[in-house]
Amino acid sequence: MESADTRISLELPGDSPTKLKPRPAQINFKDLEYSVTIKNAISQDSKKLSEKLFSKKAESKKKVILDQITGSFTPGRLTAIMGPSGSGKTSMLNLLSGRISSGKVEGNIWLNGRKADSGSLGLVSRFISQDDVMLSTMTVREVIEMAINFRVDGITPEELSRRTNEAITTLELDKCQNTLIGDTITKGISGGERKRTSIAMEMATDSSILFLDEPTSGLDMYTSSLVVKLLRYISRSGQTVVSVIHQPSSDIFKLFDDIVLLSEGKIVYFGPQEELVDYFSKLGFTCPNFTNPADFVFTDVLNLNEAELEQMNLEKFSGSKADYRVLKINDLAEKWINSEQYRIIKEKVENPLLDPLNESNFTSTVSPSRQFVLLCRRAAKDIFRNKLVLRARLIQSIAISLVMGIVFYKSNNKPVNTIIQNFEGSLFFGIVSQFIPVAISVLSTFGSGKFVFQREYQNGYYKTKPYFFSKILVELPVQVICPIIFSAISYFMIGYRGSFTKFVIHTAAMILLSLTSFSLGIFASTFFDDLSVALAILPLILIIPMIFSGFLVNSGDTMDWIGWLQWISPIKYAFTIVSTNQLRGYVINGQNLGDTNLKALNLGPFGILACFGFVALFFIIFTISGYLGLERFSRKSTLQHSSQSTKKIKAVLLGPPDDIFKK
Repeated sequence: MESADTRISLELPGDSPTKLKPRPAQINFKDLEYSVTIKNAISQDSKKLSEKLFSKKAESKKKVILDQITGSFTPGRLTAIMGPSGSGKTSMLNLLSGRISSGKVEGNIWLNGRKADSGSLGLVSRFISQDDVMLSTMTVREVIEMAINFRVDGITPEELSRRTNEAITTLELDKCQNTLIGDTITKGISGGERKRTSIAMEMATDSSILFLDEPTSGLDMYTSSLVVKLLRYISRSGQTVVSVIHQPSSDIFKLFDDIVLLSEGKIVYFGPQEELVDYFSKLGFTCPNFTNPADFVFTDVLNLNEAELEQMNLEKFSGSKADYRVLKINDLAEKWINSEQYRIIKEKVENPLLDPLNESNFTSTVSPSRQFVLLCRRAAKDIFRNKLVLRARLIQSIAISLVMGIVFYKSNNKPVNTIIQNFEGSLFFGIVSQFIPVAISVLSTFGSGKFVFQREYQNGYYKTKPYFFSKILVELPVQVICPIIFSAISYFMIGYRGSFTKFVIHTAAMILLSLTSFSLGIFASTFFDDLSVALAILPLILIIPMIFSGFLVNSGDTMDWIGWLQWISPIKYAFTIVSTNQLRGYVINGQNLGDTNLKALNLGPFGILACFGFVALFFIIFTISGYLGLERFSRKSTLQHSSQSTKKIKAVLLGPPDDIFKK
């Protein structure tokens, strides 16, 4: 790794000597508590099984995730947050980085002595999540360039190239820089390369705080060691680097400067890594020679050892092992508060670094219009590179139109009764084929990309509106071309009325219904967080409009209490358009059979133009609902700030220290 060490520079590539660099940032927190309310919990007073099953006693229960913790993260040092599952590690990281939007938070957080509550640190930090979610159709170099483009306004091609090359070289991604990220279908880069790419995306832009959630998860020993060494080098540039890590090897453990040990939401140790073993040794927990200190902490300190289990039996403890362990953790937390190490931490908190911040400390992004352009380019590239999905859509349109054309071939030359029956059946089949498959297809593609959006949105790359409308704009041509292909093939094979005007009306109805189904699919994918749930619910949403389309059930012969559903069915209006377009004034052998059958269908009082308006209205409603659903999804895991609150937060962080630190 010596070669990697020499490549690390204290200045980001492309920085000019006159450009302000982010100032070192010290994070302090005191008596920080985070709790959530668990609703409808069965009362613990119900002891009997029958009472638990049938008791109507329900209560809201407070669950404390982080319990009165105090600490300090220092610039230039690499800190590890460790602890067993459920100890509050990730919650602590999410709380500090402004990624928690629910629950109750009490206590104080400061950044260089300035108040940093209410998710303020989210404006000055970068976050690398445990899941390396990236667009599978982009290369390593492209995702790094994308991260820089979204974060640095007015960047020149030369500066972009310098920053990207520096990040690629530093993270040892030279060999895979032009390889696709890949997914379960398309082979791409390895897990270690994905993790390093995630880090490269964040380190290529200015910031003074870097949070990481289990960066070594799923990696082999060599790659894990490489990642942590790189984090250590990044911290040496003056950045504050804090990482959640789960039971590291002894070699990786020694790379960390400070260790935060959490259990049951309480801190049982916070201090230098090299002092951890001695600290617990003084409490009676001796680490055996040649033993990984991390393993020792998890097995002997935070869990019940054999001696403690024997003591538990001698005391005839009436509770469970878990209860006894909680008592042990409470005792360790109390001893920590009374320790010399805690006094040192408290001294740091009460006498923080008070150096002022500058504008470069804040993570920035380009204007919404620039975001929209960048997202449109990326979405278009994604569609053309994802050839399997694009081909499937085109083949689907061609195949369905050919099947329909063959089944109803030259229906205009059939006997009189057959003509009308085939026309009505084929029109209904065509409408359904442009509604149901489109919604399901969009649900799967948009739903899978939603989590890429969530990760990038949380990292501050762009806002919801540019992303949403860029996806719609890029998808629109496909949603327009496919119905045109379908109509061009099936219309003339079936033998519909040959007027060009009627063909245009027919095709326009198919396009508008396809767009409506497209927006419905987007709405379903954003409204339901779980894709499997959305796929289970969507058929119900699609079947009801199909039943009340005016073809399967006569619109004038349904019960009033349920008949109103026909008026909220976009299929009904589209079917009215194409049926009216084909049957009105259709004279066969001197008989106006078209108007007679159109009247028998009881499609309602609305003409073609009005029905176009209603379908367009559904498209607008579903589009707006889809946008609101995406906004809701994005806010669930991120604390949002309005432009006004952001200005207030910046004013506080750029202003003088908190009054309690003024001498």
